[in-house]
Amino acid sequence: MKQPKPVSPLRPHTLWLCAALCGALAWPALAQQSHVPESSIAPATPNEPLLPFADFFKRPMGSRGAEMTPALLAANGQRVRLRGYMVQQERAAQGRFLFTPRPVHMSEQADGDADDLPAAWAMVYLDPAQQDFAIPYQRGLLELSGVLNVGRLEESDGRVSWVRLQLDSKATRGMNAVELAHYLQTLQHDH
Repeated sequence: MKQPKPVSPLRPHTLWLCAALCGALAWPALAQQSHVPESSIAPATPNEPLLPFADFFKRPMGSRGAEMTPALLAANGQRVRLRGYMVQQERAAQGRFLFTPRPVHMSEQADGDADDLPAAWAMVYLDPAQQDFAIPYQRGLLELSGVLNVGRLEESDGRVSWVRLQLDSKATRGMNAVELAHYLQTLQHDH
């Protein structure tokens, strides 16, 4: 019988991303807070327009590559909702994560730059005060609200992003005991 992997200690600023179709949140680890708020889920604002990933780039893509649609360009600097999936990565980046229209699992160590990201994806940023927080992978369909920014930007890891979503600081809360236990359990899975 295989022995389970030892549990690595929680980093002081580990975040959890919880989502339902009506909203999504990230929150600091319970170890950082003595009290978890009663109403911890702030739903996405329904009056913000939903921008589908299909509206990011013109189709079919031609010889010039991906061209932004008028809908994406008009959303630049505006509050929008995006509905999609958090990309499962080997290591969570601090203060940000990749968001796509379909589930994606990336193996950065094995695959390097040859990843399976679709053409339309967004980099999601936490509030600037939370840039040292790491977000564990959250499975399932998520709906996020924030301010959209478009244009070429080279990220600190060298990846170039064209679409970014800035979340609000109020999108965070502390993990409750059940969420913390689930997170610790996921760190112990066998391969």
